[in-house]
Amino acid sequence: MAFHAAETILRLAGPGRILHVGATDTGLLGALLRRGADAWAATPPELHWQEERAPLTGRSFRGALEHLPFPTPFDTVVVDGNLLAGVADSGALLERLRPLVRNALVLWPAQRHADLIGSGTRSAREYWDNAAIGAGYRRHPQDLDCAGYLRRNNPLIPEFCLYEPLPDTALATWPLERILATRDLHMDMSRETGCRADAHLVRYALAAQWVRPGDTVLDCACGLGYGSAILAARSPGARFIAVDIEERAVAYARDNFAIRYPVEYRRGSADDLSFLADDSVDIVVSFETIEHVPDYDRFLDEARRVLKPDGRIIASVPNLWVDASGQDPNPYHFHAFDYARFRHIIEQRFLLEARYAQSAPGGFRLCDAPRLLERVDPAVHGMDCEWLILVGACDPRAAGTTPYRHPEFARDRDTGWLTDFGTHYDNPWLYRAMVQLGQRISAPEQLMALCLDVLQHSNPETADFGAALTVVGYQALAREYSDQYLEILGLLHCFCAVESANPHVLRWQISAAFLGGRLCLEMGERSEALAWFRAVRDADPCVFSPLLATKTVAAGFWSGIIHLSGGDTESARDCWVAAIEAARHALHAPDLNAIGTPSAPNTFGFAELAELADMASQCSNALRWLPRYTSSPGAFWQAVDTRRFGLASWALELSRENAALREQLNVHHQATLPRALHNADPGMAAAGRTAAGGT
Repeated sequence: MAFHAAETILRLAGPGRILHVGATDTGLLGALLRRGADAWAATPPELHWQEERAPLTGRSFRGALEHLPFPTPFDTVVVDGNLLAGVADSGALLERLRPLVRNALVLWPAQRHADLIGSGTRSAREYWDNAAIGAGYRRHPQDLDCAGYLRRNNPLIPEFCLYEPLPDTALATWPLERILATRDLHMDMSRETGCRADAHLVRYALAAQWVRPGDTVLDCACGLGYGSAILAARSPGARFIAVDIEERAVAYARDNFAIRYPVEYRRGSADDLSFLADDSVDIVVSFETIEHVPDYDRFLDEARRVLKPDGRIIASVPNLWVDASGQDPNPYHFHAFDYARFRHIIEQRFLLEARYAQSAPGGFRLCDAPRLLERVDPAVHGMDCEWLILVGACDPRAAGTTPYRHPEFARDRDTGWLTDFGTHYDNPWLYRAMVQLGQRISAPEQLMALCLDVLQHSNPETADFGAALTVVGYQALAREYSDQYLEILGLLHCFCAVESANPHVLRWQISAAFLGGRLCLEMGERSEALAWFRAVRDADPCVFSPLLATKTVAAGFWSGIIHLSGGDTESARDCWVAAIEAARHALHAPDLNAIGTPSAPNTFGFAELAELADMASQCSNALRWLPRYTSSPGAFWQAVDTRRFGLASWALELSRENAALREQLNVHHQATLPRALHNADPGMAAAGRTAAGGT
């Protein structure tokens, strides 16, 4: 229990100075200390200290909390279930602890969880939320995620409850009574309990998942600012801007959230973002805004103007909030939406990337609906819900001459050609939208349409073409579009024959050749697969980056397996030895272009070098077990983890996408690739039939 609790507390609140209050043993204290936290334990005199474990000298204390013998406040205070179950006045306890808490208060029912569940009113999560809010806390931005939202259909107190103290000046200036006066228009949902607050909070937790590293994030119509704080707390964005037309709302947000979270709160109208330059924002978040704006077309045009060519918007509206007359009875709403109308206005400016349905108990239409937040196939009609949430992606093909800057890699230093997409792509805005794993367009049909259009309209000797072709090929492999493999192989053959000094073209040629080998291997064309893999092994990946040697090692591994299964153990040995040598060479390459500098490292560099070393270790395992292959081929196969090879990093991403595809896509979508791919270039596709596997 202590191990799990320590991991959860650190994941929610982070390391730092942590006080465990109400401890009757040192289990959690020891678990936190082992993980590097500056942990302490305190037991008020009303609780009996059980000597089940030896106390850690100088780290545990018994006595009144007002007289703790170490500096306060703590970054995190964890309140044990022994104290929660034993105290008479919960609100007074939490208020008493507040001066000790800098960042996070964690309620941990632990071994007294069953007692609390059976205690009537005190068994409810909402009871503790109300007690904490009344004692000067608010709900912590890390407390509620999408899975946690669904779990709150169970009203009982969970394993952990997380809060943060309001700044003292904000608590004095903005007591609850003051903000409740305008609750129907603006409310700080982090200071409210129940399903309405949950629904508003979790939308921002969802939006944070769509923010990419380095993004500039704009929260339009931010209200009292709690959502902008969630975005800043939960996402990898770099700059956060929040706008609301109400001066009072902006003042509240600055007093309550700007002191802790790096959000720039400012007064402004959602349909007039003139303080922002064109193409300056990576994602616009706008929940419950469009229905409040008289001219929503003007607002959406402004959102599109400030978004970069690879930007996104995530927005929500109430779903069919209308009365018998067909009008929205809310006096602050100018428009009513159903899915068709909402989708139409988004698709006028963006590629529809994702759709979510959200509901909560006590809603305007579905009063008895449970909490729901579900990603839904955009093609599905008739699914009822309380709120509609859509994600739209800007079309990077419309970038024109917009100067390119990748927010994650644009630093004040020479980053080399590895991340210099602006120089080496005809349209570098395609990179994040089409290529970068975890950041590209997530809707498979939109991604495929984009790639196929790039194949049809870009120069076939460019990195743009190679990137689109490789993505198409891996998508086809993941979805087992075997009838399209020959056409893809023809395109791969022609692209790999291109002569270019562009290192990114070389990058895609090596990736494309490896893809060719995988396609041929799945087709049973073993000699052709060996030819493709030989082309990968003959190329020098370090001309681009030693990180690309993952393809070299994987090609060597699969070449060895092909030879071994054909009875040629010596050739198999040679392939694995060569793969290990290629990895050794890449791992010794003094290439700051891959890993950056110690003070400004590329976040992906060491991870991919580790993947490279891990692949080489599997080749070493193959060599180690090769003498046993004849007598125990099954043991040989068990000794080598083949999941480390094949599609490598691509496989991890594509497996997730494939799972989503099976749930979201119907047979109609699966016909998109064959029809469109056939139009890419008939001559190049025909080459696949005569030179499948050619390099």
